[in-house]
Amino acid sequence: MLSAPLCLYLASAPSRLLALSPVDLAIIVLYFVLVLGIGFYLKKYANTGEGFFMAGREMTAWIAGLSFISANLGSLEMMGYAAATYQYGILVGHAYWIAAIPAILFLAIVMMPFYYICKTHSVPGYLKLRFGESTRGLSAISFAVMTILMSGINMYSMAVVMKVILG
Repeated sequence: MLSAPLCLYLASAPSRLLALSPVDLAIIVLYFVLVLGIGFYLKKYANTGEGFFMAGREMTAWIAGLSFISANLGSLEMMGYAAATYQYGILVGHAYWIAAIPAILFLAIVMMPFYYICKTHSVPGYLKLRFGESTRGLSAISFAVMTILMSGINMYSMAVVMKVILG
């Protein structure tokens, strides 16, 4: 049950929800069509899981490293750490680097060779080897739910970043 002051505030607060215009919907649909089209086009080059995840074991280390770093530097990190650093001071930015560098080194030195030796491509692949298909399935379901919930936040935060950058 909500308290009376909170109910009054919620009733009098202006609506902050935005409606998507037809142009916005067209851009979203075009984006998904483009990504799916590229995926179906490139499908013929990756016939197996190893071909997809490991590029047939022909990818150079620097490309894999750039892929890893770019996957971990999204709009949430760009906005979140910048805002937190502004609000609390430069120590927040240092804390990110202090935490990120050991994590990246641990992944590169310990986990990547381990995955290579096990001939697995990812954490779910390792979960299947170690604990069975049911654990991998639970991991896939939880990852799918998290991805669906986070996609809206990611798109909104990137829109805010682009609005600030482009005006």
